[in-house]
Amino acid sequence: MNRAEHREITESFYKYQVRYFEILGLWQLRPDATKRQQMLHLLRYLLFLGIVSVMLVFFAIHVLANIDQLTVIMQVFFLFATEMSCMVKLLSIRLRRREHAQLLDEMHSSVFRPRTAEETLTFKGAAQMAINMRNYYGAMSIQAAALLLVMQWFVDSSALPLVMYEPCDLANSSCYYVLYTYHLLSLLPTCWLNIAFDSMSQALLNFLRAQLVMLSMRLENLGAALTPLDDHRIAKELRECCVYYARIERLRDMVDGFIKIPGSVQLFCTILVLVSNFYEMSTHADETAFIMKIVTYQFAMLLQIFIVCNAANEVTYQSSLLGHTLYNSEWTTWNKDNRKMCLLMMLRFDDPLWVRTINHTQSFSLPTFSSIVNCSYSYFALLKRVNS
Repeated sequence: MNRAEHREITESFYKYQVRYFEILGLWQLRPDATKRQQMLHLLRYLLFLGIVSVMLVFFAIHVLANIDQLTVIMQVFFLFATEMSCMVKLLSIRLRRREHAQLLDEMHSSVFRPRTAEETLTFKGAAQMAINMRNYYGAMSIQAAALLLVMQWFVDSSALPLVMYEPCDLANSSCYYVLYTYHLLSLLPTCWLNIAFDSMSQALLNFLRAQLVMLSMRLENLGAALTPLDDHRIAKELRECCVYYARIERLRDMVDGFIKIPGSVQLFCTILVLVSNFYEMSTHADETAFIMKIVTYQFAMLLQIFIVCNAANEVTYQSSLLGHTLYNSEWTTWNKDNRKMCLLMMLRFDDPLWVRTINHTQSFSLPTFSSIVNCSYSYFALLKRVNS
């Protein structure tokens, strides 16, 4: 694969997400940006930060005003927790924008360029998988947001779609339409932020998985050593594989820096959202339109953490296969030095790559996803029993 094709495919993992981050003023500007561009970049960030901050304040006021009413609190946490995770994503991307820009530069390194036709197919397949997941998750999230905003109009046109503090009387039509417009303009950008961050997280993890698969192919194709020249070739390729794996580890650390804090907060907030959604479904079981809206939002929230946990789980799984792949090579024909290097590499591969949460004893994985769902339902059952 040539340099131009590698750059094009690598950009397909993240280009639309980064473009949206640039619109919001979150991403690192080019070094040649003018002062006017820098000012507009900062103003866009402050505007979006203000929108999310006002939403959180309105949610908090409504919770404090109805602190003794569990049903109202559950209705608020329906979106309050989601907006809290958006705020963390907003701050994290902005504060670490330089490190994230370096992450993209690292992805374009020639070290990660496929060498053979088989590696090229693997790399292109990973890019297509990331694109498909981004499109599917984006469609589901937009559908959930649209149902939240539009369904309320047909069910009860006297109420707003989001349960939060109302600074004026909704009986006044002007007040109602102004607040409805505010809900529309505040929810959709945060919905797009979730889509951009979560889809980019799974795309970066898919990029890592593809690199590990390509490394497995190289280890598997080392071949036998029938002559001293073969031993020399294998020694050279083993050293190259060691350097390649070290660069993959470095890239994993950079991806970990992008995901760790916002992703960990997202896991916690998802528990709050799932509990509130379970509670809302149990109290409005006879309202078809409401159940449809809640179920769609519930599925979008589950998909939000599943795509990241599943992609991270694949990274761990593929890295755990490297030692087996190397052992299945024709190492018995190699000379003593190459066998020693093989043993050292297998010892290193024995510790697979993990994508850790803030809690270093826990990682993003399918067991973590399952525990979140189980934990959410357990909290809901306990809450329902205490409340009854």
